[in-house]
Amino acid sequence: MIRCSHCGAETSNGLTLCEACRIAVLTYLEFLPIYFRNLSRWRPARPANRPVPGSRIPVGVIPATGDRIDRLVLEAHTELVTIGRKLAAARPHMAPVINRLAACADEEAGVVLLCKLYERRLTSIATLDWSGEFVDDIRTLEAKLRAVTMTTIPGWYAGACRSCSSPTYVVPGLTWVTCRHCGTTTHASAHLDVILDEAADWIAPPRQIAEAVVVLVDSEHSIDRLYERIRKWGLREQLDAIRAIDAEGDPVGPKRYRLGDVLTRLRTEGATRLVKRTFHPKKTAS
Repeated sequence: MIRCSHCGAETSNGLTLCEACRIAVLTYLEFLPIYFRNLSRWRPARPANRPVPGSRIPVGVIPATGDRIDRLVLEAHTELVTIGRKLAAARPHMAPVINRLAACADEEAGVVLLCKLYERRLTSIATLDWSGEFVDDIRTLEAKLRAVTMTTIPGWYAGACRSCSSPTYVVPGLTWVTCRHCGTTTHASAHLDVILDEAADWIAPPRQIAEAVVVLVDSEHSIDRLYERIRKWGLREQLDAIRAIDAEGDPVGPKRYRLGDVLTRLRTEGATRLVKRTFHPKKTAS
């Protein structure tokens, strides 16, 4: 009899990870790159960039602690590369690919591809004696990135500043985007295409999603009404809810949603209403 090296449950397929633990680690690997990408864009700016004066920071916006985020991003990248080196030692035929990903100049791309590699090779990893440690390491890393993302980053990436080329962010609830480095302010709608492209995978609670959408979409005016609609879509399973996964692979904690899924749902409902208005047969007098 083989037991799961992570939770101790019995397994019957020769693997050292049970089905619940494999499902849990696949969830961690799905969202870890998303958090990594967004945190990477809040790392400290190049020395040549001047910080925005305190008087020009929008009221209610607390800038992220750059050093803390920088350390976490470096730690996450190092941890994922270390896991790769360990896997390469156990599976030498994978060493060339892992070495290339570890040396990738684009850290964001490297992290995405490493997580994809671990996802695709999970069955192979689940035959190794350190597979339980692998689940613990990936779970802990995903939890760290998620916690800092949810508590530190107040907005969505809005593209490069047109004045100094530094990253800019739109803060939910505000209709403008202020560069944290040179202070240039532009309307959020001017960044819409970039935001919709970059923030589609952003995950947040219903109210934060509603706050962002009202800023971005002209047809939505009430945060409270949209918040209730998002909650109802979730209850009807018209939106995929994202929740944390515990050690047994069960969903726990509050529901969160992807911004892109909410925008898709809004477009679908908008198209349906348009069709109804356009093609609804008129009543004729009898």
